[in-house]
Amino acid sequence: MARDYVDLKIDTDRHKNGQAVADRLRGERKGGIPWMVITDAAGQELVASDGPEGNIGCPMSAAERAWFGEMIRKTEQHMSKLELGTLEYELEVFAEDGGH
Repeated sequence: MARDYVDLKIDTDRHKNGQAVADRLRGERKGGIPWMVITDAAGQELVASDGPEGNIGCPMSAAERAWFGEMIRKTEQHMSKLELGTLEYELEVFAEDGGH
């Protein structure tokens, strides 16, 4: 995933201006945490974790995992079908193991 994405965590409690950045990215959308957004290099939103059934959080259910896969398919630039399949498989195993 590192070829296509930079993983950045915004800690609204510990990071200076963290809440302001989170508010700017999330806008008026409500829902639990974690919440994710994939942006382009200029910071413009491409897709967020607000799927058809709401925020997917840590995607554990089949519907949540499907939306996460859709987020990746919509934004990836260098991942092969094999890499995407591996990611989806590992997420499924993670969910079946209860997130451990």
